[in-house]
Amino acid sequence: MSPPEWRRLLLTLLEFERAPGRYPVALREPRPLFEHIHRVMLLASDRPVQDLPAAAAHAPGLRRAARFFVRTVMLRPGADPFTLLGLQPDFEAAQLREHYRLMIRLTHPDFAAAGESWPADAAMRVNLAKDLLATPEKRAEWAAALRTPAHLRWAQRPGARPRPLLAAPLVPRPSLPHEPPPRGGWPAGARLVLLGMGAAVLAGAYLLMGARDDDGARTAQPEASAPDNSAEREARPP
Repeated sequence: MSPPEWRRLLLTLLEFERAPGRYPVALREPRPLFEHIHRVMLLASDRPVQDLPAAAAHAPGLRRAARFFVRTVMLRPGADPFTLLGLQPDFEAAQLREHYRLMIRLTHPDFAAAGESWPADAAMRVNLAKDLLATPEKRAEWAAALRTPAHLRWAQRPGARPRPLLAAPLVPRPSLPHEPPPRGGWPAGARLVLLGMGAAVLAGAYLLMGARDDDGARTAQPEASAPDNSAEREARPP
């Protein structure tokens, strides 16, 4: 690797440790780390790396970042055997043996640094991945599975049982105005709305009837007649 390529690889490694959520690892990002994953594994396992710049050869932060990548990306839940061992589908048998030894070294409890937490089943998963890629036939099956869309991979995975198809969720059909209420009666919310509307109608009718009674009473009340003074005029002397 040239010095600019090394610089890009090391800076990307440190940046991934600072902000791993920025990269869609399922799409093999960040690209420099996946393209040079063998060198990342050598850095993580504290092994000599060819052409590594002298300034970075003994940088503790760099090796810590490399172990972080191995732990959170290669050993993430659901990782396929190729990703878990850092291999391409067309790998050589010697690569499988070397990467397997590196991963076993990294997942050994005696190798873990202070403050690092490795998955408890890491060594078991590494051994299983090696077995799944041990023969050309199994290797070809997994390579074909990776070329299959994600939603179809389970059915074609070697040894996998078919998943039952899930029924589509039922969507209730809205009731038409002329249809009768459901057999179980109106829902509680609908009953409350209807009771509220009925109470409002009764209250309005009561107020209207009261207003009409007041108007009728005022209409039927006789007007006070003027006093009759005819008798007083007759009794008065001329």
